[in-house]
Amino acid sequence: MITRISALEDFLRLPVRGVEAQKIRALYKAYGAEYDFCRFYRQNGDTFIAVLDGDFVLCSGEADYRELAGFISVCGFVSIFCSEKAAAELTCILDAVSHKICLMRYAGGAAAIENIDRQPRLDKVYEILKTAFNIQYEPWYLDMSHRIRHEVSRCVILEDSALTVQHDINGEALLSQIAALPCSRGKGTTKRLIRAVCSELAPSEVSVLCERELTEFYRKCGFEIAEEKCLLRREN
Repeated sequence: MITRISALEDFLRLPVRGVEAQKIRALYKAYGAEYDFCRFYRQNGDTFIAVLDGDFVLCSGEADYRELAGFISVCGFVSIFCSEKAAAELTCILDAVSHKICLMRYAGGAAAIENIDRQPRLDKVYEILKTAFNIQYEPWYLDMSHRIRHEVSRCVILEDSALTVQHDINGEALLSQIAALPCSRGKGTTKRLIRAVCSELAPSEVSVLCERELTEFYRKCGFEIAEEKCLLRREN
């Protein structure tokens, strides 16, 4: 049975480790359970679901995938971030396409101290990120400013490169939205920024989620492939 959860004690059986679990914790810390656009659910005690504006995060234990698929369909989903096992089960039931994403972990060690802007204006960050990501200013700004205000996420800039520390929870940090202005690409600034931020986040284990074609770039930044995750997108 799937039930909506809201109290901190409802999350006690959420795994301590794992990117799916930390994504759910980050959403709860940022938004709590008071908003209807950000909701949390539990199935059978050890499977947890978070949904933000149609984007689901699934941390599955002994899940009933048929019930999950029916529930997610009724809710109306845009995407589902989950494990390979969950994706294999759900794509047999849902009208969704599964896309594999590499989870890479930093193993590059300490790096040089850089003159990083640790509290940049968000509009400046957006001007860099929009050159690499299809993001709209208003929803991105509202979400990011909310996460920063609740000390879940932070943005940093080095020269013409920017990245987001999506969360740093239980010794696991996740980097996301990493980009440089087109005129500055290929100059090594983004690599320097990544390495410097990874050093600052130590001793937390730092990860990044990326497409297969970007794994070589992140290898050069000091990352190694740890495992594969999946992003399911609803078929039109």
